Amino acid sequence: MFSGAVLIIIAVLIAVIVFANGEVSDKPVLFETNAEYVEGIDVSSHNGQINWKSVANSTDFAIIRAGYRGYGTGKIVADPAFEENMDAANKAGIPAGVYFYSQAISPDEAREEAEFVLDLIRGYDVDLPVFIDFEYAHGSSGELTGRLYEQELSSSEASQIINAFCGTVTHSGKYAGVYSSSSMLNMHVDTSKLDNNLYIWVADYNEAVTYLGAYDIWQYTKNGTCGGVNSRSVDLNYWFINN
Repeated sequence: MFSGAVLIIIAVLIAVIVFANGEVSDKPVLFETNAEYVEGIDVSSHNGQINWKSVANSTDFAIIRAGYRGYGTGKIVADPAFEENMDAANKAGIPAGVYFYSQAISPDEAREEAEFVLDLIRGYDVDLPVFIDFEYAHGSSGELTGRLYEQELSSSEASQIINAFCGTVTHSGKYAGVYSSSSMLNMHVDTSKLDNNLYIWVADYNEAVTYLGAYDIWQYTKNGTCGGVNSRSVDLNYWFINN
C-alpha cells in the first residue's frame, strides 16, 4: 500500500492518455507518487459497517456508492449507507470518489441521475471522480435483465448516455468517469465517442484486463479483503499513475 500518496486537489500535474482510437486526452493526475499505481476499495451498503480509520491505514483511496436507479422500477434511490460512509471517510482523511449505479435509457435520465448525485454529495469532500456505473442488471438466476438491457440500445446511444451523465458532472466542476466491465465496454459502448476527459474504471477479474482501450483503474477482484471492512469480501482496485 502507498499510504503516503497525496491527493492533488488542484490539478497541476497532467497525464497524457492516448486512447485506442488515436485521440489524446489530458487528465489531471490525482495522486502524487512515483509508484506505478495506488490501491483502493469501492463499497456500498452491502459491505455493512465500515471502520474508516482502519481503512485509511489499509488503502489509498475509496469509491463509495452514492445511489442507484432500480432496474425494474426506474426509481432513483440513495444508498442507505452513503451519508455514514461519506462522512466517516472524510473525517478519516481518505481520498474519496463516488459512483452511481445507472439504469438510464436516455441522456435526459442520465442527466437526472447526475444531478441527483451532485445534490447528494454537496458539502462533502469528493476529490476523486463521480462515476456512472453502466452495466446490465442480473436477475435471481444470473440472467441479464432490467430496463437498460431490455432497451437494446446501440453502442452509440450508450456512449451518449455516459457522456450526458459525465458532462453534467464536469460542468459542476467535479471530475467524472465511467465504470463498466471489459465486455460491456468492448461490445456495447462506442468508446471512441466517449469524452476524452473521462476516467475509465474497468471491472475485469481475469489475470489481465481484456478491455481494448486505455483505462485508469482496474477493479481486479470482488473477493478481496481490507482492514476496516468486515464484510466477507470487498472490491479491490489498482489506480494506475505512472504507466
